[in-house]
Amino acid sequence: MDQVGILKVAVGELQKVVAALDESEMEMATNCEPWTIRQMASHAANAQLLWVGIVTGEEIVSVETVMGAVPYPGDLAPIVSDAAERAVAAWSADGVLEAIQATPFGAMAGSAVIPFPIIDALGHAWDLSMSLGRTIEFAPEAIPAISAVVAGACTDGSRGMGLFGAPTEPPADATETERLMAATGRVIAR
Repeated sequence: MDQVGILKVAVGELQKVVAALDESEMEMATNCEPWTIRQMASHAANAQLLWVGIVTGEEIVSVETVMGAVPYPGDLAPIVSDAAERAVAAWSADGVLEAIQATPFGAMAGSAVIPFPIIDALGHAWDLSMSLGRTIEFAPEAIPAISAVVAGACTDGSRGMGLFGAPTEPPADATETERLMAATGRVIAR
């Protein structure tokens, strides 16, 4: 599976989770306090749009909006779907993965940047699910590709830039999905 294929899987997971949200859950707390479910889902959509803006050279959303988890009103499923479609289109464009991208963390080849929106989409799909007491398991056929992305991106260097937390120790009986999320710095609680 190539990098854009993994991104499609990642944003697909995020879309499924957000589509399953109920309006009554939107103000519930998440595992990323003090954010609510609405704020985290809005943050996840905006994070994809921030990366799209970096790739396309247009400012779609500000870093402050993304990191402030400024919430969208109303139904979030169409907003997340639009962000997912825009992300796949931007990263699929000719030459994007080979081009040098000007990121907030310095200039990097697109192929070195795309892991961040991949992990962001997967991580926030997992966060939203866990915050609501739901389980989420990534497709077994996608696990090897996701594992390679996580191993390549979740390094001491990226952690030093604040992109990921220190890896946590998953329970002995953790699933492959839980082990991947622990590698991104998420605490696996049961």
